[in-house]
Formats: sequence, structure tokens, C-alpha cells
Amino acid sequence: MQHDPPAVRRICLFVFGLTLALTLGQGLVRFHHVLGARGQTFIDLNEADALVHVTIAQRILDGRGYTLPTSGPDGRQESEPAFTKAPGYPYLLAGLFRVTGICFSFFPLQCLIGGCLSVLVVLVSAETFGDPLAALFAGVGAAVNPILVNTASQLYNENLYFCLFFLCIWLYMRWRRAPSPGLALACGGCAGVTALIRESILLPFAALMLWTVFSGWRKNRVAALGSALAMAAGLIATVIPWTVRNYVVTGEFVPISTISLNSLGTANNSCVAAGGWSEPFYENEPCPSLDAQRAALLASWNKGTQVVYRSRANAALGRRYILQHPGEFLKLSARRAWTVFDPWHPRQHLSGGKKWVMLLYFLVFVATGIVGAVWVWMHGAPFQAKALTVLLLASYAAMAAVTVSHDHRYAVGMHLILGCFAGAWLAHFPLARGVIRASRQAAEGGS
Repeated sequence: MQHDPPAVRRICLFVFGLTLALTLGQGLVRFHHVLGARGQTFIDLNEADALVHVTIAQRILDGRGYTLPTSGPDGRQESEPAFTKAPGYPYLLAGLFRVTGICFSFFPLQCLIGGCLSVLVVLVSAETFGDPLAALFAGVGAAVNPILVNTASQLYNENLYFCLFFLCIWLYMRWRRAPSPGLALACGGCAGVTALIRESILLPFAALMLWTVFSGWRKNRVAALGSALAMAAGLIATVIPWTVRNYVVTGEFVPISTISLNSLGTANNSCVAAGGWSEPFYENEPCPSLDAQRAALLASWNKGTQVVYRSRANAALGRRYILQHPGEFLKLSARRAWTVFDPWHPRQHLSGGKKWVMLLYFLVFVATGIVGAVWVWMHGAPFQAKALTVLLLASYAAMAAVTVSHDHRYAVGMHLILGCFAGAWLAHFPLARGVIRASRQAAEGGS
């Protein structure tokens, strides 16, 4: 089926409305009794990353800058740079809370952002496969994603990050259709903004730039290399002001955050490696041996901003463990690789209907997406589908090599890309087209 703009517009409106209904409905049901909470009462409702985000935002508003509280050598509370988190989301919250006060005002905003994400998934699928039915399936997959529906009403950055992530993909698809330096720069700039929300995009986007050079080398190597460099320039120009700010304020070179350095150590050590091949990967348990090694390493360095050097120590210990225990690293990578596809990680504590909703989503969109990706490649994948595959594999490789979240928050991008492939595969079945045709005729008859 050829690209049908009116049909795609209707699908965009549908998935936007569906996303709003699901995210608003879920949030209202879960938090209706505390929606009026403000200030410290609201802050106390949060935990884990959500608490970190709101704490940074509060400290920005209080004039203490981009910091987190810590204990000094004498036990008194001090401040340290909040380098464990990328700055974009906390600063966005601080700007919003400056107007509304610290409260649930972020909730409707994140629901709207989630709706925009579903629309972007539709547009990416339409650009890739030119089939409204495939785009509809992909958009519905984004709208009903359990992780996105759940996090919209909490202070997590998934909806914003993946919205920007798919905006980058859509800009890349537009650049492919009509190459220009401006679109290449815009794509790179969008990737830079996305990295300031969460730097997880850096490896997939680097892979996409390499794919740009590789795929265009024979046809016009100058244009291919120039486009990739323009994308890189857009990204660097967006990120470098924050990097310079970090150096001016602390004297340390921190391009965005230190979270990747931390993860290299916390995800690759003797504690997490103690589990067997069949044990789902989980890195958030205390690890006394890692703590002792880090303390000894920091004592030998005896310099620098502590939050930065703690992260560098974690990275150094992670690299040391990988080099000294390559077999254990391979086992850890294998465990992370299959944990990505485990809908029932025990640390999620899913029960009742939630377990079956998660399983159904994985079966319908993730498992079917893997089949769809193979089918697309067997039938001559277009350039856009190859680009999506590059992003998919790069994202997967990063999670297998470094870390993966037990609640699948890191894997949402993979889910949505696989949803695009699932839609492309299912759309070619006559039964699917017959159902759509019948529903359209019924709607027309009812009107």
C-alpha cells in the first residue's frame, strides 16, 4: 500500500487520543487521592530516580544549583554536583515548578509528551514502510506500552526521552528523503538535546552516523561523510555548553553525566556475577567487595571532586573486572541479553492482571516484532528499515554489554522499533486488511 497522508493523519489523531486516555486514566486511578499534594508532601511521595529528579529540581529553585545533598567528613550535610543524572529533565522540572509550585503539574505535560511520542512512532513507521496499517499497529504499540503508561504519572523521563529519540529518527528519515545540511544539523541537534535528557542515545546515534557513511560511500562518499559530520556537529554544538559549564564550575571534564561510568562498575563485578546463567540480571543489590575496592582506590587517588572520582573509580574497577574475568563478563552479557526479553523479572513484583498485561505486550509487539524484522529483511529491507535495525542492534548491544533495567525502562526504544517491524509484517496478511476494510465500511455506514 502506498503512503496515504490523510489516513496517516487520522491514525495520528487516534493514537494521540488513545495515549492521553490511557496515561491520564492510569495516573488518575493510581494517584487520585494525592493529586493535591504540594511542596515537601509531594516530594515525599517519590522514590528512586523520581526522588533524585525532584530533589535536584527543588535545589535549583532554592538557589543551590545543580546539586544533591551529601554528608561531609564531619557528618554535616553538604552539596555535591548532581553528575549522576543528565541535566535536561531536572531543569525542565525546575522551570515548570517555578511557575506551578512543586506538585503534580508535570503529569498532564508528560501525558501530552507521550501522545506526541505515539504520533512520532506512526510517522516513522509510515516513512519506513509507506503503509498506514503498519503505522497504526506501531502507534498503538507505543500508546499501550505498559512502561510508558505507568511512568507518565511519575517523575521519570521515559516519555520525554523516547519522544525526542523518535523525533531524531523521524528527522533522519526526512533527511534521507531530501538530504540537506540543515536537516542533518537538525537531526544532530535533536540527538544532542536527547543526550542531555539521557545519554543512552549516544551509542545508537553514533552507529546511525557510521551507517550513514557506510551506506552512502559508494554513491557519493563526500556527501555521505559530510552529512555524518553535520549530524555530529549538531550534537556536539548542543552538548558542549553543558560540558564547558561543568568544567568551569567544578574543574572536571564531565561531558554530560557520570552515570555510564557508574554503571560499568556496578554491572560488572563479583557480586552480580555470582548468579547463574538462568538468573535474571539485577545490579542494584549492595556489593561490599566493590565498595571496599572503590574506597581503597579513592584513597590512593586522594584528589578531585568526589562524585566524579567515585564514578571514575567504578569505571576503572568495572574495566579491571572485565579484563581479568572475560568468561564472567560473557556470562553477565548473556544474562543481560536475555533479561531484556523477560516480561516477568522478579524484581518488578508484578502480580495479578499486571503480569498478564506485560506478557501480552511482549508477545504481541516484541516477539512479533522480531519475526517482523526477519520478514522485512528477507523481502528486501528499504534503507529506512535498515536504519531502524542499526538503532535496534546498537541499543541492544549497549544493554547487553553494560546494563539493563529490571523494569524494562531502558528497553522501551527497542520495544517501539520492534512494534514498527511487527506492524509491517502483520499488515501484509489479507485478514488484517480485511478487518480494517470492514471496520472502515462500518464506520462509513454508521455516519
